[in-house]
Amino acid sequence: KELKSQNIDYEIFPAIVLTHSVVESISESFKAVIRRAKENGDKEICIMEDDIMFPSIDGWGYFLKNKPDTFDIYIGGSFVIDNRLEYKPPVVKVNEYIGNHCIIVHERYYDKWLETDSKKHCDSVHNGNGEFYLCFPFIALQRPGWSANNGTLQNYNLRIPKEYIFK
Repeated sequence: KELKSQNIDYEIFPAIVLTHSVVESISESFKAVIRRAKENGDKEICIMEDDIMFPSIDGWGYFLKNKPDTFDIYIGGSFVIDNRLEYKPPVVKVNEYIGNHCIIVHERYYDKWLETDSKKHCDSVHNGNGEFYLCFPFIALQRPGWSANNGTLQNYNLRIPKEYIFK
């Protein structure tokens, strides 16, 4: 429903479920998508998690319009607010982020992503290891609900100042 509301063409990839580790399951699921993009010769791949939500009907267009010319990962929204940074539209260069609910990974970063330790959270294992740009204000949020990572109900959006959300 969310992707259709933004007129996004998409393909749904099945999750990789490893019974011994949620963290590894998520990491391996992301790696499968990136591995396929690399094998297909795709210059970049947009990955969205199944609990994505767009607070504005124009969010996707804003995201694409402001995509940097050069980046490793371009991020649609994050749950890390670094008070040392000045958040100004349309993008903010960040060293770290949490939230892979809407990202574009550039081909120059595919191998780096694929080489990461799947036992570490793919939300934070990349921090400090690339050129990361955060779309601002955030065009994508994560729908509140059950977090397999934390084993509880979560609403990560409560951490985000309202003025940081694209409306």
